[in-house]
Amino acid sequence: MQPTQSPNAPQPITLGQCFRGSWLDTGRAIRAMPMLFVIAFVLVCLTIAGSSAFLDTPEAAVALTAPGGALGSHASVSKSLTLIAIEFVQWVVLAVLAVQVIRFAMAASADTGADTQAIQTAQAHGQVPAMRLWDAGVRRYLVLCVVMAAAYVAMAVGVVLVVLVLRLVGVSGGSSYAASATLAVLGLCGMSYIWARLSLLFPHTAAGGQLRWRAAWNDSRSHFWMIATTAVVVILPVMAITTVISVMAELMGTSESPGAVTYGVLIIQSVATLLYAATTATCSVWLYRRFAAQLVRTAD
Repeated sequence: MQPTQSPNAPQPITLGQCFRGSWLDTGRAIRAMPMLFVIAFVLVCLTIAGSSAFLDTPEAAVALTAPGGALGSHASVSKSLTLIAIEFVQWVVLAVLAVQVIRFAMAASADTGADTQAIQTAQAHGQVPAMRLWDAGVRRYLVLCVVMAAAYVAMAVGVVLVVLVLRLVGVSGGSSYAASATLAVLGLCGMSYIWARLSLLFPHTAAGGQLRWRAAWNDSRSHFWMIATTAVVVILPVMAITTVISVMAELMGTSESPGAVTYGVLIIQSVATLLYAATTATCSVWLYRRFAAQLVRTAD
């Protein structure tokens, strides 16, 4: 007699199922929440346009070219703070959108019978499929994003410090560049590994769960390559199509209509950004269903 599988056990989902399911769930989410995507699209357009317009201003040129002095320092600080504020707004918009898409995908999977104890518990507490724009789940999701972003920044700062130390001890030229490139690649690989090992926390917190770092780390043990490969394969169509269309738009542009090309590229970038955020969100739900075990048991 074959042993029966617990209904709350992780499901044997294949890479193909995750790819198809992620894109199908993204399409369903767009159809179910059109206003949310329209608002997010407008805000992302404004932030991308704002960043581009500010970089083209004389103030930005002064900040980039001024060799020193009070004017150059003040312009540089002002430019950096403005760009950070614009990027922060875009990041918050995409994070809130991702949370709502994750909740929708989890609710959809629960409706089709592909639920887990975490989803059932979240539904019992009114956390799924509620589409609240600001609650504990959104706040924990944002905290998780901040922690991961801070880790990337710390990695970059570490690489820069190592390069500075190498220069102080007399290592320069080709050796310095080679060491810098090697450290940057190793740092990026290390952060990618950490991201993959903690990626199950994104759908878990979006559904209202706590930040269970150890449980997420244990659930993803021995699954790094599957998680990383699935994420890359799912978002690959967005990257490929966006690149092709952007290149074609630039090639088709003429001096008589530069504005049309600029607006076209802006729209393409905004749509690609939203698709990237939505597909990674739905992909995380499928990976959560596949690998979450301790996270499910510790769900609130």
